[in-house]
Amino acid sequence: MSLKLEKNENIQIGTLFKFIKTFDGTREKLNSFLTNCDNAIDLASDTQKPILFKYILSQLEGKAEVACSIKEFDSWDQLNSFLKTQFGERKHYAHLMTELRECQQLNEPVNQFALRLETCLSKLLTEVTLSNKKKSELVGRIAAMEDLALHTFLIGLKPEISNLVRSRNPSTLNDAINFAVSEEKILNSYNKRNPQSSTLHRIAFKPQYPSRPSNHDVNSKPQMAKQYDRDNKNLFCRYCKNQGHTIETCRKREYNNNRFKANPSPKYQKQPYQENYKPARVNCVTSEDDYYNPEPQPSTSTNDTQYDETHDLNE
Repeated sequence: MSLKLEKNENIQIGTLFKFIKTFDGTREKLNSFLTNCDNAIDLASDTQKPILFKYILSQLEGKAEVACSIKEFDSWDQLNSFLKTQFGERKHYAHLMTELRECQQLNEPVNQFALRLETCLSKLLTEVTLSNKKKSELVGRIAAMEDLALHTFLIGLKPEISNLVRSRNPSTLNDAINFAVSEEKILNSYNKRNPQSSTLHRIAFKPQYPSRPSNHDVNSKPQMAKQYDRDNKNLFCRYCKNQGHTIETCRKREYNNNRFKANPSPKYQKQPYQENYKPARVNCVTSEDDYYNPEPQPSTSTNDTQYDETHDLNE
């Protein structure tokens, strides 16, 4: 213990000042600022710590200086917790992890895509470092986040670059970025010399989907539909009472006709001819007497002679 104190007293205060850089309240710089201050405080002796703490306060600028000027701090631990609360990442690490997974190269070079992904990774590592209470788990969590960033970068690249970079099996994110930048330069130089082959190369990596057979261009469908609506707007069918067509082209009429031809209804079929067929007699009611005393109806089983005899008797 005495050896450690003697060693710390030998470090000059000016050397410890070099550990501490300025901080303006930027979230991306918070983790590095706090780490450097912790290292300086650990190396400082008990007599140097108050001086070093005052120097840390003097290195605050911008938003950090304004926020800390309205409060009083007695130790570095109080200032450390305040800076984490005030300028730390307010998003949960699960949200930051989702943003990292959704990173994908758009119409941009590899350098810009890598910069966006590294920014998301920096925010995520800062949140993990500040929220982690067990130092023994910090190394494993940081390694897991770096592996996730590497996988996201390889998958998020354009297909023609991603296949080439994955074939080289990079072990770190920096190696993958360097491989991707070099492959992008090679492809750009090759495309400048052979512009036609570059078009074929992009088509080769384009995902293929099953195409539907069509007799006309897909882009002309809306125009053809509008023209069809204008032509058939004033037509009216007298059969189905709908607009857009006439009775000659009515599908409902054609369907019913074909159905009737295939299976005609029994009530519309022709009845067989009967030689001695006579229609049934119908009594007409003209008065109340006829209504309450109707004439007797001949039975269906009587023949013509019986019908005439019954008719004469009634008369």
